[in-house]
Amino acid sequence: MKILKWLLIALIVVPAIVVIGAYVRNKAIGPVGWAEDDTLKALRSKMKDPDSMIVRSQYVVQKNTESGGRYIYVCGVVDGKNSFGGYSGGARFASWSSSGGGHFDFLDVQIEDVQAKATAARVKMLSAFESVYWNSRCVDSAHPALTP
Repeated sequence: MKILKWLLIALIVVPAIVVIGAYVRNKAIGPVGWAEDDTLKALRSKMKDPDSMIVRSQYVVQKNTESGGRYIYVCGVVDGKNSFGGYSGGARFASWSSSGGGHFDFLDVQIEDVQAKATAARVKMLSAFESVYWNSRCVDSAHPALTP
């Protein structure tokens, strides 16, 4: 009978601790943490070998919206193994989320096309990724805009 009592307590207490721990972590990391978590999930889903994914660098840029919310941009360099089993050298990524009014929305993540970047560099222009995603989202006082 005593074993049954302890087993019943363990079956109730352990899941309760796990749920409470997840809730506390979720509240503690807030919108920036949620954006970083969702970015990693989205990047992993775009990789040929998700288990090999390495984020080589990452930073967050936040900008206020007209409606009092804010945009949260997670920018950096991601690398992963290619079809031949070797690391490709990395590509920049930019993700964006919005937060405000009691809600959080992860919107999207884009990874730079390395071939398009090389082509743009040859003609001394910014690539589409640099113009559309990087310069408009990943620029703040510590991270200046890219120029051709």
